[in-house]
Amino acid sequence: MTDLRLSAAQQQAALAFARAILPATTVIPGGDERSVAAVLEFAHNISPGAGQNAGRVFRLLDAAAIPFTGRRFSQLDPDGQEALLQRWQDHPILSRPLFILAFLFKASHFDHLSVYQAMDCPFEKGGPPEPGRWLAQVMAGDEVDESEDIECDVVVMGTGAGGAVVGKELAEQGLAVVFLEEGELHRRDAFNGSVLNAKRRFYRDHASISALGNALIPTFMGRLVGGSTAINTATCFRAPEWILDEWCSELHTDVFAPTSFTRHFERVEQNLWVEPVKPELLGGLARVVARGCDALGWHHAPILRNAPDCDAQGVCDFGCPSGARRSMDVSYLPSALNRGAVLFTGMRGHRVLTEGGRAVGLEAHSTTSNRRLRIRARAVVLAGGAVPTPLFLLGQGICNGSDQVGRNLSLHPACSLSARFDESIAGHTAIPQTYYCGQFLPEGLLLSGASAPLSVAPLMVPFVGRELMSAMADVDQLASLGVMIKDQTRGRVRRLASGDPWLTYFLTPGEVELLQRGLGRVAELFFAAGAREAYPMLSNRVVLKPADGVERLRKMRINPWDFVLTSFHPLGTCRMGHDPATSVIGFDHQTHEIPGLYIVDGSAVPGPPSVNPQLTVMAFADRAAEQIAARL
Repeated sequence: MTDLRLSAAQQQAALAFARAILPATTVIPGGDERSVAAVLEFAHNISPGAGQNAGRVFRLLDAAAIPFTGRRFSQLDPDGQEALLQRWQDHPILSRPLFILAFLFKASHFDHLSVYQAMDCPFEKGGPPEPGRWLAQVMAGDEVDESEDIECDVVVMGTGAGGAVVGKELAEQGLAVVFLEEGELHRRDAFNGSVLNAKRRFYRDHASISALGNALIPTFMGRLVGGSTAINTATCFRAPEWILDEWCSELHTDVFAPTSFTRHFERVEQNLWVEPVKPELLGGLARVVARGCDALGWHHAPILRNAPDCDAQGVCDFGCPSGARRSMDVSYLPSALNRGAVLFTGMRGHRVLTEGGRAVGLEAHSTTSNRRLRIRARAVVLAGGAVPTPLFLLGQGICNGSDQVGRNLSLHPACSLSARFDESIAGHTAIPQTYYCGQFLPEGLLLSGASAPLSVAPLMVPFVGRELMSAMADVDQLASLGVMIKDQTRGRVRRLASGDPWLTYFLTPGEVELLQRGLGRVAELFFAAGAREAYPMLSNRVVLKPADGVERLRKMRINPWDFVLTSFHPLGTCRMGHDPATSVIGFDHQTHEIPGLYIVDGSAVPGPPSVNPQLTVMAFADRAAEQIAARL
């Protein structure tokens, strides 16, 4: 663990907050020195500066109690601390720093074996590593031979939903394919169920990338073999037909017309073995969602997933311990490697090699050593994702004559609402997304399951102190639904001098209204299903009751920064189109400015599809493979 030491006064303040925010119960261990150390480590992984400044923050909040009580927070008795925390939750200024501090303590404290054991919940997951003949085709970046250039037909930078699909399809046509992946190959024994372990090892920049504007939107992306497909919920929606028609209209093309594009969805679904969640795995959340929707006359259904052998270990977003999800590292990549493709891991793309204005290869550097690799190819495919790909292009200063690289960023902003029932839901032991309500999709609202493992469950309720621990004692009765919107905002990805991404994004008043309306719909659904209270994910403490909760939520004045938002779906940052003056790539995915250079990932998707986009990105890649093969 990183050595992040506090002064005696800072440690005293930190311990006081740990014990007050997380008071011990007869079952659940309370906050202690371990909790403080975990918070410091968590903050440091997000940003080294945050870890170093944490002690000062503890001390400042400790002193913030003086105007209210005449004493520092650490000098109050437990009852006094509890009473002050409750006051601060509604304070116009202190509610926000308290929310952030409580978030850090909740996320760090509950993600530990001692808490899981005390609550009789399995923690250590991950079976033995899966076998595979294709592993002989994988080489770590710090083992490469620098003495010779590698020759191939196609080099693909990235192994997620775009790169793995296009590479596999081209390899199966007899082309020599080389994959480059910045992250490492993690097999099922690495996926132990720990949230903090996953964010440290499997997420880009330790899950610290956020879009900044009139709200803070953490934007999560994978950095491992398989990309984000290896740390998602396995949800497989097709882009609705009206979305495909909308793209055709906006881009003045018919290439996405449902009549012609559907076959790409079908091919991908066949490769992924997509099927509805099995009835025996739907769980308590599906039961209450179906009951609420039936009472209201709303559409509802099991979610389609690419996890045919799922055993419901409930940690999909942090790596599948059983290998049941057919993510790219389990499905497309092994197929490509069995056809002779080669994968280099721990290799970061440095620059596109060009000759006579045409792309002829890639140069990459090891992420752990100074080793360099040059790969010469007839086609170069960039497939790092909607943030890494524009960042790479901006770093080299290429393909941006239109000034569109990094623009047009959509995020599918999402929040959630949880409710407490008088029946067992057991969402923390179930598949995170098993069921959805599609009633409001045409309005740009998707309501889908948002169950969380035990270590994330405390983040779903707006409580601290004794209220929090009481809610966690009843965690079995907690149900959560996510609200994801089709956004109109088009943000931007820029590249800082350090090479790090800078995402800007401003929610419109219409999007704020849509998010609020979505939370209201979920509250209505849960109360129709019999919930006794509900908790929208807002930065201030809001508890809704059946009698007036829905109307109260609808009348609330909610500002953009009040929502606790996340994004898993950055898209659109390398605009597709006919005109080189207004777009980055053509409809064949080839860049306008450099022949032989293709972009095949979420950055090529024209906009938000209103549903989880992994299947859409893969269908785009399936089509792109046909376009590239026709040119080689």
